[in-house]
Amino acid sequence: MMNKRILIIELNQKNFNVLEELFAKEGYKSHAVIDAESFNNLTLKSEDLSLIIVNAHVEYATVQEIVKRAQINTTLHVPVIYIDSAKEHDSKRLIEGFKAGINDYIKKPFNSQEIIARVKYHSEEFSRLYEYKIRVDKLGNLATIDQLSKTTSKMQMQAVLKHQINYCKRYTTKATVMYLRLLSIDKFIGTFGLPSGEKVISKFAKELKASIRDADMISRWGGADFVILLPNTAVKSAEAISKKLKAKLSNMTIMNGANPELAFGVSELQNDDDPQEVIARAQYALSEAKKQTYGKIAIA
Repeated sequence: MMNKRILIIELNQKNFNVLEELFAKEGYKSHAVIDAESFNNLTLKSEDLSLIIVNAHVEYATVQEIVKRAQINTTLHVPVIYIDSAKEHDSKRLIEGFKAGINDYIKKPFNSQEIIARVKYHSEEFSRLYEYKIRVDKLGNLATIDQLSKTTSKMQMQAVLKHQINYCKRYTTKATVMYLRLLSIDKFIGTFGLPSGEKVISKFAKELKASIRDADMISRWGGADFVILLPNTAVKSAEAISKKLKAKLSNMTIMNGANPELAFGVSELQNDDDPQEVIARAQYALSEAKKQTYGKIAIA
């Protein structure tokens, strides 16, 4: 829904009142700035506005400062309309305004219907752009973040793995992948249902993220499977880390009082790997770990 709030930067209260009354008839709320103090103490955020209207002859704020106030990000700002005077028209000031980023201007005395039409056009166009930005940001988030576990998405992790393989090859360093499965989840879901199972996975992922090193990266690979990338870590060190993780995570009481059963597959990145190959090795190691009565950690 469009935010119908206009910031009016004027020379005096009288001028503001005229515009406020006019815009109120169309459902817009107006906020006044009439001097340097009110401009400098402005607390409204650009995201709270649909439009900024500026008297072109305001001296207490430069057009650059006003446009900066309008900025939401590097590609989007709240539209700015200059109100100029036919008697005191200053083309140099107007050109400076357009260079700084204002969107439109109108001369006094203005026709009420004309200024309302311009206000509606710019505010509605901005609303569409802002909603589009929000949708794009959400899609970007969906592409990089797994929504259930709030870990790195599978697609993003594949790209990171490809980069890590190239990095290890170039700088002759080690990195290891850990493939972890929450084995007891299927039985839990069969008893308590999928929504309860998803809550368990979410809680488990949160604890898992809190338990790894800052340099490590975690991704939910699907279901209750997680991939952890450990940069600058040889396979033996990764095995020791997996034992510590298993000991800690196995003591969680997130399954209606029961402790989770876990298995780990560990595999070191090779120079001729691609992401699919290293994941396949780690999955094979996981399958071997699942056969173990105790430990349930294997290397491939």
